[in-house]
Amino acid sequence: MTAPAQAAPDAVADSVRAATLALCKRVPPVPVDVAAIAAAAGVAEDEVTARWPSAELVVLDAVKAEVAPALVFPDTGDFAADLRAQLTAIAGVFADPAIGPRLVMLAAAASRDPLLSRVFQQRVFTPNRMLSTRRFAAAVEAGQLRADLDLDTAVDLAFGPLWFRLLLGTAPVTGEYAAAVADLVLAGLRPNG
Repeated sequence: MTAPAQAAPDAVADSVRAATLALCKRVPPVPVDVAAIAAAAGVAEDEVTARWPSAELVVLDAVKAEVAPALVFPDTGDFAADLRAQLTAIAGVFADPAIGPRLVMLAAAASRDPLLSRVFQQRVFTPNRMLSTRRFAAAVEAGQLRADLDLDTAVDLAFGPLWFRLLLGTAPVTGEYAAAVADLVLAGLRPNG
């Protein structure tokens, strides 16, 4: 009896995440609240709120599951190519009309919701930041980046411009823009750059 009880919550969670992502992808955009998520998933609202206290936390989980495979920082040994690939992949996610606007919404909501902010830090920001910092450190060790590099500043320099455009909507986040950012970052961070 224990196995079916454990399988059911996972099936419900998977259904809720899939329904949430489907709602995020609707054009024109629709509000994504707990009632809409529950209705789309075919579950009771209390089944949603038992796992996620807010719709934003469901959106965070659904979006993270959707985009995580595309955002693994490559390590081919060629840091320049890897950085371009990573920033271009991020630009693709940010430009996705189902994902980019929801990330903006999550950032705005996190500024008002301490739980969402903490969960975003724990599940998204910190793990991605650690992987990026490790990749930059490996490039320093390989002599592909300056030895005197402040890793936190370098990571901010690489990823900050994409987030700035996404969050403020100052201009589109495109693959071309991401590649240009990568080239500028590399020009400043390479030895003798």
